[in-house]
Amino acid sequence: MIAHGVPVIFRPVEGHATGQIGYVLGDSADGVAVVIDPPAGETELILALLTESGLRLVMVLRTHVHANDTGNCAALCERTGAVLVSGETARNGSDAVRRVGHGDVLTFGGQVIRVLATPGHTPDCVSYLWHDRLMCGDTFDLGSCSAEGSEANPAELYDSLTRHIFPLPDQVLVFPAHAMKARRVAMLAELRARLTPVLARGRDAFITEMASRQRSGSAGSGSSRAY
Repeated sequence: MIAHGVPVIFRPVEGHATGQIGYVLGDSADGVAVVIDPPAGETELILALLTESGLRLVMVLRTHVHANDTGNCAALCERTGAVLVSGETARNGSDAVRRVGHGDVLTFGGQVIRVLATPGHTPDCVSYLWHDRLMCGDTFDLGSCSAEGSEANPAELYDSLTRHIFPLPDQVLVFPAHAMKARRVAMLAELRARLTPVLARGRDAFITEMASRQRSGSAGSGSSRAY
């Protein structure tokens, strides 16, 4: 957890049109900040929050980039001079100044962010661990794996969950890019317990189940954010 008295700022920013949730992380002692997955159309709000807090934006971090994604964060980066950061294989991340992969470390002020490779929802997905908080994009959107035409890969998602995310401590707070069944934060222990029955049957069984759901159409379009 973030110790009492540590001079940091954490502010979710939700897109009114998209429902996407971004996160402003600030080091008030050094006057710098990063934003993770800034929602499209919320540039002015983010700038206002930074100004109010006396923070200078130094990085814009993307957890993932869809093939048809037009929200390249160019305006926010141009107006602040921030560096755009995305996964190593992001398809539409050609404008990224810095690419990151599993085990990389990002720093701003006195703060440290650990990068976890979590492909599955898209091939380039990464998650960012800061103190006890994991900003994971849509990694927990299992519904996307069974949606026809999806970029999701159930085999990669299984590996990401079992190898990189669930070994983290129970107390980690998970903050997604979209609400999880109307919830905007969950304990990792809770999510692990909820998904253990699905994952415990093994990797091949998980892949088979996702393929079966796609054929039957029982998962719909994947927009239901099934966790």
